[in-house]
Amino acid sequence: MEATLPPDIARKLLNKDLTNLVKRVHGGGKLSRAERSMLQNLASTTGENTGPPFARNYVELADILGVSRQAITGWRKRKDAPQSAPNGLHDVGEWREFMKRHDLKGATVATDEETALRARKLLAEVEERELKVAVRKGLYVTVEQVRQEWTTIAGRVTALLRNKFENELPPILSGLDATGIQEECRRAIDEVLTLLHQGDV
Repeated sequence: MEATLPPDIARKLLNKDLTNLVKRVHGGGKLSRAERSMLQNLASTTGENTGPPFARNYVELADILGVSRQAITGWRKRKDAPQSAPNGLHDVGEWREFMKRHDLKGATVATDEETALRARKLLAEVEERELKVAVRKGLYVTVEQVRQEWTTIAGRVTALLRNKFENELPPILSGLDATGIQEECRRAIDEVLTLLHQGDV
């Protein structure tokens, strides 16, 4: 059983909504279809303008009535649904009476913010699925695995360089001039880099 809201509290909430909408419009913001529909309903209950009296097509009609296009498409199939005028215009008043007579509410039209949130959620779900598939295929490895592999390779390179410069090179470099020492050191470094490039380290 639904809880009923006292009319005075309902009016206060609607007035607060209306104030927020006015601020947004003055700031250059746009209204959602639901918000536009709420304003039209407020206007109709106060006896003021209920919006355009005619709609040029069903898309515009759905927008004015604050319902989805799918709802209008379904309602059009009813025998007593309002017909368009010879000039193609749709009488909004007739459609409002039709909705009232059949107690039709239509599908809820999502606001731009709700649509964006759903799109972001869907995108996140897709990206998560793609990542799981990629991990199963071995296209990604953990940071810990990368760290362990790098530590192992760095250790091997360090050992190789120490062996070259501490054990192999000293006997070769003895008696050489500065140019000869430089060439031998360059040759040793190139040899280590070649092994590293070939993956032999």
